[in-house]
Amino acid sequence: MQELHRKRIKKALSLLKSAPTSQTLVISSNPAATRSRDTHFTYRQNSDLFYFTGSSHQSLTLVLRPHAKEQVVLVAPPEDPVKKVWEGSQPSTKTLARSLGASEVFSKDVHSAVRNLLRGTEVAFLQSISGTPSADLRKEFATRSPHSMRGLPASVVEAERLTSHLRCVKDPTEVQLIRKAADLTSAALLHAAQFIKPGMKERELAVMIEYLYRLHNAEPAFNTIVATGPSAATLHYHQLSRTLRKGELLLIDTGCELDMYACDVSRTIPVSSDTPAPLAAVYECVLRAQEAAIRAVKPGARMTEVHGVAARELTYGLKELGVLRGNPRELLKKGAYKPYFPHGIGHSLGIDVHDVGPGANDSLGVLEKGMVVTIEPGLYFSKSVGKIPACGVRIEDDVLVTPRGCEVLTAGVFPKRLDEINNIVE
Repeated sequence: MQELHRKRIKKALSLLKSAPTSQTLVISSNPAATRSRDTHFTYRQNSDLFYFTGSSHQSLTLVLRPHAKEQVVLVAPPEDPVKKVWEGSQPSTKTLARSLGASEVFSKDVHSAVRNLLRGTEVAFLQSISGTPSADLRKEFATRSPHSMRGLPASVVEAERLTSHLRCVKDPTEVQLIRKAADLTSAALLHAAQFIKPGMKERELAVMIEYLYRLHNAEPAFNTIVATGPSAATLHYHQLSRTLRKGELLLIDTGCELDMYACDVSRTIPVSSDTPAPLAAVYECVLRAQEAAIRAVKPGARMTEVHGVAARELTYGLKELGVLRGNPRELLKKGAYKPYFPHGIGHSLGIDVHDVGPGANDSLGVLEKGMVVTIEPGLYFSKSVGKIPACGVRIEDDVLVTPRGCEVLTAGVFPKRLDEINNIVE
């Protein structure tokens, strides 16, 4: 992995060096996130810093400056002996520096040390994550007078404007890590599905799935959603308070984070095998839309086009269900499906479950070989419509863009055919 991180740093340096002005990238560790008063959430490293270093060090700043003699520098404070007693030692900065071919700077005043490393730079790529040295310098530079900025960067740019271009296309190592996360997610879902029955609480299933992740040295990539009946019509439902009932559908949106890489899968499962016909029809409509959207994923395709394929299938399906009336083409043109399919078709996936993208606000434009995206159409009914009761159906997979099309990395996670699902949950 050391060689892999060196290659990533080299690629970033090359990108910085290709600009007509001198540029420097500064990436810092995430600050600890406070849960309440003096207690904190479990620490998670900044995704960009992990991408370049593989380190979990909580007080590290990486400086990349191709115009300088020392192009790669790691900055960290000296180890605090009191903090060491309470929290243990941080990973060795010296060892990490040797593995990356970097220089190291130890300073009690990290901000000043990084500021000095920025001298002679015209453009600085700095973070906006509050509480990091990188973001603190960005805020400082915004308030200083032009006179006091002599020798310091004249322009400051959001760091992710650069790092997103590097991270959005995954290398083979990253793809393999996402596969591993998918395998563990599969095992957890398959195990938990055997316990699905009327009378269970949504929370019981969520806890079971997340327990299995942690049992295998992984974490939930996000809060697991388990939503039955009308609960599933809320896209980010987290109450987990409803009881499973016979004849309803159960939506599970989950995924583990293993070795810092995420999986993200949604499956909709009948609580009992005798699924009412209207619910089965809604399910089949969403499944057709997902299969069509996956077939549309290929290099050069736009995510808006993939979304359009799913929207077309869902519009025709909603007409067949009696939910929409009129000419399907006109209905699609007017966006008549949007009250029932209000979200996008998917997002980038990687170190972050909603990973970086090359467009504005992390959006994905044109797909490229090596990108990993989710494909997740759905239909949601907050109240009954005709014979369709209040419900939500979403089917989501993680898809790798290949040279000629795509590969579903989560194909083995959990079946999608209703008859196959019923064989598991019966």
